[in-house]
Amino acid sequence: MSHVIGPTTSPSVPGSDARVAYTPAGLGRGVVPLRPLQAGEILDGAVTAMRAHPGVMLGLSALVVTLGQAVAIPLDYLYLRFLAGLVNDNTTLGSGTGINDLAMLRPGVLLNALVVSLLVGLLVTAVSRAALGRPVTLSLVWKQTRPRLLRLFGLSLLIFVALFGLLILGMVPGLLLAAAGNPAAALVLLLGIGGAAALALNRWVAWSLAAAALVLEDQPVRRALKRSSTLVKGGWWRVVGVSLLALLVSEMIAVVLSVVQEVVVGSNLSPVSQNGDGTFSGHHVSVLYVFLGALFSAAIQSVVSPFAASVMALQYVDRRMRREGLDIQLAMNARAQRRGSAAAGGGPAPGNGPTA
Repeated sequence: MSHVIGPTTSPSVPGSDARVAYTPAGLGRGVVPLRPLQAGEILDGAVTAMRAHPGVMLGLSALVVTLGQAVAIPLDYLYLRFLAGLVNDNTTLGSGTGINDLAMLRPGVLLNALVVSLLVGLLVTAVSRAALGRPVTLSLVWKQTRPRLLRLFGLSLLIFVALFGLLILGMVPGLLLAAAGNPAAALVLLLGIGGAAALALNRWVAWSLAAAALVLEDQPVRRALKRSSTLVKGGWWRVVGVSLLALLVSEMIAVVLSVVQEVVVGSNLSPVSQNGDGTFSGHHVSVLYVFLGALFSAAIQSVVSPFAASVMALQYVDRRMRREGLDIQLAMNARAQRRGSAAAGGGPAPGNGPTA
């Protein structure tokens, strides 16, 4: 049996509804029971995986997020200075607020979304081994993911561009009507954003297990997307429900850390400042505050990202067990491996033991 959860040779096992929560022979005690999981067990398993292997989970996350922020710092600095340069004598409260809102979409924020998607693929090996009760080390994780790293980055970038592109396309008709002065522009813009957001959510859920399929099953990018859609099919609402619960927990953690960030950084990342006489001026954000903003962002993502990645990885395991009887196949493989070891050693064949 492989040390990670890969494709099974028999995706359909008779009697797959009669599952029990025991650890099959040959497997250690994992972070979750090897049976279809409840939502609470997935969330608890994600936390348990982080607590059991903090060096790998938090350390790898901190490394990847830090590298991402190192790229984002100069981009954020140039972007915020560009926004500050847009301020002139015609700047009003509305336009100044709009420019500050654009600062929330600085490159570092968008890059974080890509980093989280990449981390799911990097950490899925660690979580899958933890689910089976196998040892988890950084060298083993790197050995498993290194040959797939380029494909994993391509997959993460493709999903990010596709989802972000859908949102942009949904805004185009309304923006064009607004530029032409059409009074229906606001309604069209609202409907376009709503429709695009719904479609983007649907695709995000359908593709949410693609990184796990790519790494654990060694799939190419296109087949990983198709494989994820197949696994999610029939359980879309369940996957989105667990994902939203995980997002809620992540946001609660992020809010606590963001309060500290607000105290330290405050409005120093806002490119527009209002003067006492009612005029506005461009606030040329210093490198120091861009660095502090990136530091807090890296700290938040280093804690939140492993949890989100672990939830996605465990959802992949859960969908495999529900659709393909993966838990039963693992038990059968472990028993066959045990019998083979006993036969090779000349000892008596083991008894039947518990059955799935």
